Amino acid sequence: MEAVTVIIETPKGSGQKYDYDLRTGKMKLKKVMPLGLVFPFDFGFIPGTVGGDGDPLDVLVVSEVSAFAGCAVDCRIIGAFKVVQQEHNGKPVRNDRLIGVPEVSQRYADVSSLGDLSKTIVEQAIAFFTSYNQQGGKKFSVLEKLGAGKAFQLIEKSRKDLPMDRLVEIFLPLRDGNGEVFPKQLYDGIRVELTTKFGGLTEYSRNPAKGFWKPDEGTAEQDELLVFEVMCSETDTEFWSKLKLRLLKLFKQDSLIIRCSKIELLCCCVFGALGFFHQRQD
Repeated sequence: MEAVTVIIETPKGSGQKYDYDLRTGKMKLKKVMPLGLVFPFDFGFIPGTVGGDGDPLDVLVVSEVSAFAGCAVDCRIIGAFKVVQQEHNGKPVRNDRLIGVPEVSQRYADVSSLGDLSKTIVEQAIAFFTSYNQQGGKKFSVLEKLGAGKAFQLIEKSRKDLPMDRLVEIFLPLRDGNGEVFPKQLYDGIRVELTTKFGGLTEYSRNPAKGFWKPDEGTAEQDELLVFEVMCSETDTEFWSKLKLRLLKLFKQDSLIIRCSKIELLCCCVFGALGFFHQRQD
């Protein structure tokens, strides 16, 4: 199974709980825990996932070292605690805890499942989460201990449950600087790559968009464009940056536009049928 990137929020040994603040993009102090209660290992989340509580999936990172808040750690997932958490209002909520081991760990290099960990570590982790939730007036109940395979299935499902509210548009030229049409195979490869990664793709090829630009001489020219659109749940800046660099070389361009817009779904009735359209917020 592939490694997943975990963003550490609260370091090992910390008596304070930190959360990542989406609004500011910074770590925020959430609470100070009672004297003697500290995190047994680094605690964080997997970006691009959503759990039963509406937040990204939580991960306890078992390691011989302590990272820092905001540190990104590549981990192999070795298992999970399938959890029901009773909130203040008595409503039960699924809030599973995954267990990961850093790829660079030496002490836990041979650990690939919960069974490879000592019984003490597993019991202490459950005891910590139970005590932590009791302090917050919540009840923490482990329904089942999952192996690595089922734990990874939780991650895959959580990614599918994310709202697809990002529209990414890739503007590609149809002709080179000499007016020659680019080979169809170039677009076929990009089409397959994007469809495989995002599960679908929309393209505008019959009526290409017209882009106008003025070179230094002051004369206006027309550039035919092919537009690919994909929908996704989050903007993977690293992926799009690397793709843009490849496309610039592939099409021998000095510049190329990849634009991301936030989609707001609006409901409307059309001739008695329920329809949807999207409004982009650039």
